[in-house]
Amino acid sequence: MGKKKTEKYRDLVEAATGVSSLWLEFRKCLRRAFTPGEVPVEEEQKFLEIKSNLARLQRVLSQNLPEGFKYGSKRIAQIMSQAVSIGTVQDLPANDKMTLYNRWHDCYISLQNLVGILDVLNDGYPVRFETVHAKSDNLKERLGAVSTTKKKDQKSLVVGVVVVAAIVVAFVLKSRGVF
Repeated sequence: MGKKKTEKYRDLVEAATGVSSLWLEFRKCLRRAFTPGEVPVEEEQKFLEIKSNLARLQRVLSQNLPEGFKYGSKRIAQIMSQAVSIGTVQDLPANDKMTLYNRWHDCYISLQNLVGILDVLNDGYPVRFETVHAKSDNLKERLGAVSTTKKKDQKSLVVGVVVVAAIVVAFVLKSRGVF
């Protein structure tokens, strides 16, 4: 039998869903930067509005999230600050554009994690926040952090290393055109 649904986190779920939605709109603008040609003023204006709304909703989330919960808001802010406009992203070298786009994807995964966890909390189930922290981009840092945890948490290290290895292999295969 499931727990009784609460409304305590409803506003946070809505805000996180809104950020996730806007983050998808942000991606559409990033993808526009991969096409040649001048960007219309209307598209640039829409992009700026998306960035403004994202910043506002992120502020709401950051101020109201349970203590100890992080989802990568700094990484999202960094990407938004690098993408000043569609035109500036369009002028970046191809490798820099791809790096920006890949970082966008990492943040999207974190946002989906955020929405899911808040939904679980809203359903009344407990969540251990020490397992929810945003993952570091530094594998060495992750491994060092895990070495100080209890033995039962070492299973998550193995899973994490396997997942990271799978992602690296997929990235290499994709870059070689295997799939």
